[in-house]
Amino acid sequence: MKDIKIVMGKPFPNYVDISIFDFQNGKERRRAGITADFSEIDIAPYKKEGMSEDEVTAKYEEWLMNTVRRYLLDDCNIVEGKEEFLDTIRKSIKRYF
Repeated sequence: MKDIKIVMGKPFPNYVDISIFDFQNGKERRRAGITADFSEIDIAPYKKEGMSEDEVTAKYEEWLMNTVRRYLLDDCNIVEGKEEFLDTIRKSIKRYF
């Protein structure tokens, strides 16, 4: 299992760019960049299913882990940045509920 960290760019009202880093030979190496979209249209299907803010946040956490695994082709443990990402999601989607 790889230890990785995620570093978020400046969050915008509807999305945030995320850089994914892993550690090799004691150094950080940028491996990928992804974008998390959380506009009203992105949240609408979850609301339609009757999900709460916490359930939608959990979906974004699941999305993050699955996306990171897909890009790095390995199981990963996010050692830094995950809580910052989840806090950004919580704050951003609050206006849709």
